[in-house]
Amino acid sequence: MALVTTSEIKVLEQRLEEAVQAGHAEGLDVIGYGEITIGVKLSTSHGDFACKRLVPFSSREAAERYGALIGSYVEQLEARGIDVVETETPILERPEGHVLYCVQPLLAPGTLGPAFLRNKSAEEAAPYVRRIFELIEASVTPSLAPDGQLSNWAFQGNRLRYLDVGTPFLRDQEGNQLVDFAEQTRALPAPVRVIVNRFLLRGILDAYHSTRGQAVDFLGNLIKEGLGDIFPPLVPIANEVFRLAPEITEREVRAHYKSDAQTWAFMQAARRADRWVYRNIRRKPYPYLLPPRIDRYG
Repeated sequence: MALVTTSEIKVLEQRLEEAVQAGHAEGLDVIGYGEITIGVKLSTSHGDFACKRLVPFSSREAAERYGALIGSYVEQLEARGIDVVETETPILERPEGHVLYCVQPLLAPGTLGPAFLRNKSAEEAAPYVRRIFELIEASVTPSLAPDGQLSNWAFQGNRLRYLDVGTPFLRDQEGNQLVDFAEQTRALPAPVRVIVNRFLLRGILDAYHSTRGQAVDFLGNLIKEGLGDIFPPLVPIANEVFRLAPEITEREVRAHYKSDAQTWAFMQAARRADRWVYRNIRRKPYPYLLPPRIDRYG
């Protein structure tokens, strides 16, 4: 039995379309924003679900291929020992393109990584972070990588669950991405999209397929989650689990995070400028819902 029905997704899509036309997300139960995507809660008679809406695809074939890659991604992560939350990928045909949703049962907010570690000391957080590091270390290969950031994990009793499969980091034997990320960067303004696709995307993706890149990104994003005070004592654990040489340092993590935050802040500023052009020059609704300004903690 499907997690949600097509009619339930259609109702959610209609609500999202109304929000886009209105230019704000009031009336939606937003779970969170990615840098490009949006996650919304869908309540049904048979449970609550987290629905991540991807940027509309240019064709049904492209949407179906992406959905198949998500399925393959889940299988490969699970083969590496990662406990992935049950996931479905329904597709809707819309005037602006074929919309794919990544649907999962909604987990209790207190189980999600950042909330779970919020009031813990570095010493208390260490065994939980070590478990995540061990799973990342076991799953990162030249052809496969999770997005290991803390926000993509949840602690349910003794289970450590993984959530974010909406961006399948998969490569072939020659190192080519199996996902056409240009389909998703279509949400960026054209000049920024060219810069990202031509100069930034490869480096961003390479970091996921590197245990060093995963470690630095995980630790740095603790700052974004408001957990910057606990990350320095976790650096030696990263060096140990990932067997890094040379070892990463607190300074390296902070420098990486600053650069990363500046890049994403620039992209969001460009999207807000693009929205202004749509509304004030083109006199059209902006086709995406943007996150509020993100406090990236420096």
